[in-house]
Amino acid sequence: MNFRWDPALILGIDLGGTKILAGVVDREGRILSRAKRSTPAAQGGPAIVAAIMECVREAVQTAGASLDQIAAAGLGSPGPLDADAGVILWSANLNVRDFPIGPELSQILGCPVVLDNDVRVGGYAEYRLGAGQEYKNLIIAFVGTGIGGCVIVDGAMVAGSTRNAGELGHTVIKTGGPRCGCGARGCVESLASKTAITRRIEKAVRKGLPTMLGERISRKGRLKSRDLAEAVMANDLVALNEVQRSAHFLGIGLGNLINVLGPEAIVIGGGIAQALGDTYVDMVRASARTIAITDPGDTIVIRRAALGDDAGFLGAALFARERFRPSETRYEVHSTTP
Repeated sequence: MNFRWDPALILGIDLGGTKILAGVVDREGRILSRAKRSTPAAQGGPAIVAAIMECVREAVQTAGASLDQIAAAGLGSPGPLDADAGVILWSANLNVRDFPIGPELSQILGCPVVLDNDVRVGGYAEYRLGAGQEYKNLIIAFVGTGIGGCVIVDGAMVAGSTRNAGELGHTVIKTGGPRCGCGARGCVESLASKTAITRRIEKAVRKGLPTMLGERISRKGRLKSRDLAEAVMANDLVALNEVQRSAHFLGIGLGNLINVLGPEAIVIGGGIAQALGDTYVDMVRASARTIAITDPGDTIVIRRAALGDDAGFLGAALFARERFRPSETRYEVHSTTP
């Protein structure tokens, strides 16, 4: 297939376990549009591609453009991946295995598609344009349905020999702990993610503990981050306890990484941190400090991410622009939509 290249419009796609976000970004870095769909995670690859394309078409239409004006697309997806081939090898939160999502989307869109880990592209956006701009050595963690992360050393993204490194959510911190979606027990994700919080709240409801979240989980079938934040604001004891537990275990995981890597800063993003704000980050920081013996002066900054939901698709667009036009100059992010 012969692809055109006019860098005016780049498409970014953020594929998550519960939602898909897409946005169109112009050559100056302005976010021209956003669109959102639920991820049909249980229905497999074809349904996921169909949902992505619905989201993409809305984003492109909202930007006042057409698909043939898109120069390239970036896709952030849960992994592990074969990024070079554009294949999702498997995912704890998506019902796919060895799925060539990159080539399939490229064929439909008629432009090149670059695939990389969803948290890595989101972390790259925070490094380049968000809360990590001041630093060259970073750990970035996103807490949502699952937990993902990325590591930046001396200004370079660490992908490792397999290009799948940085999965801090799947480091084991409690031997024999809860079963994680990856198959292991006691991962950070199985103890600190929104999925883990929801599981423990459901257990509390079965025990008869009073909480405003029982009815919401029963009615919606899942717990949204804003539901959890509202319960915390209302001093719901079950919600407070589980948020503190999540922050404690995430802090342990990050404290271990501080001891190994000694970053300048840690940036915490994702739906949980976005909804709960600095209160959650403060709890994570306190937990991390208890085991971060390599930072006796508390000099390592631990802060909340700045780009919100835009980070994933914006980072994917950055990856695509730089992959297919590496000479493109760095630019700042702007937005024409709220």
